[in-house]
Amino acid sequence: MPQVPAKFDRALALRRNGARYHDILRDVGVAKSTLWRWLKAEGLVETQPQRLTELRRVAQRKGAAAVRAKYLAETAAILERARKDVGRISERELWLIGVALYWAEGTKQKPHNPTQRVAFTNSDPAMLRAFLHWVTDGCRIPAERLTFELCIHESGDIAAAKIFWATTLRVPAERFRIRLKRHRVVPHRRNIGHSYVGLVRMTIQQSAALNRAIRGWIEGITQGIGESAKGKPGDFGSPYPGSSPGSPAISSGAKDDQIAEAVVNP
Repeated sequence: MPQVPAKFDRALALRRNGARYHDILRDVGVAKSTLWRWLKAEGLVETQPQRLTELRRVAQRKGAAAVRAKYLAETAAILERARKDVGRISERELWLIGVALYWAEGTKQKPHNPTQRVAFTNSDPAMLRAFLHWVTDGCRIPAERLTFELCIHESGDIAAAKIFWATTLRVPAERFRIRLKRHRVVPHRRNIGHSYVGLVRMTIQQSAALNRAIRGWIEGITQGIGESAKGKPGDFGSPYPGSSPGSPAISSGAKDDQIAEAVVNP
């Protein structure tokens, strides 16, 4: 049969290009048993378990891709709504944010070290920018009173990290002191590679009194939250200065005197 070699070659070519069994039958036009013998002789026959396993893998990949796409879309929508929830931040709100940031990440005075200066350490660029803005604009601290220290493992790219932080914080690179951390090989350590830029410690010179003022502000927040929980004056949503856009903010009232006292008399 002169047509058989041509059909045989055609069947093998289709199979090697990924064609499915029933598609090859329809194209070549031979008996199912004949096609099976041809493919088996060339090692091109999949067993049923292999075929089902591959189908399951394809389905899993498609399912995972669909779930991921849905998650990303939902996340984008949530982030957009959440950003709009914040709206315009008043100066008073900025001041409270800065106090809360220091409450979480700042160096507090201890009984054994009552002269501890204001120092803030973090690796989050956005958080460091926010704190720097709070210090210079909110607390009216002159920029020359700030010192910057880059803490980084000796295995990191120190020059690149210095450029990164100088650009991120808009501070001249020469103002960064370098503190090297001893490199220890830790299997689960993730702060490696090109994305590792260490962390920054910002310190305010002559700021022991300001640190004490911050402690008082933190206690004020704690007390305010406690009073709100009891239903006393100070509930969230009350029309306090700075609670809405355009209202009196950080530059008004006793709080400004507190800041001035802490800055002028450190």
